[in-house]
Amino acid sequence: MAEQTKEKVKKRSITLSGMVVSAKADKTVSVSVERIFKHRVYKKIVRRKKKYLAHDESGKCKPGDQVKLKLVRPISKRKRWLVVEVVSAAPEKDSITEAPEASEVVS
Repeated sequence: MAEQTKEKVKKRSITLSGMVVSAKADKTVSVSVERIFKHRVYKKIVRRKKKYLAHDESGKCKPGDQVKLKLVRPISKRKRWLVVEVVSAAPEKDSITEAPEASEVVS
């Protein structure tokens, strides 16, 4: 029998990018990923959103952040994604946008 050479096949890693919706759980964030495609029959642009639970080891993600996710082995019942990097942070809220106090309002 001829020797078979085993070639290492590089697996393509699946990555997604989306926005953090919730970061209330410990080391877990909920990320909303939007995909845009053209409908096969009606030829109209369609937007679909799906939420994924992702593992955030450092706990640095907060709602509004744009993040990149990578598919990994199952971490828990619903977690199969890992936060690779924070692409852009959520904008900070300014004190100007807060409502004025009752004493400052002139009637």
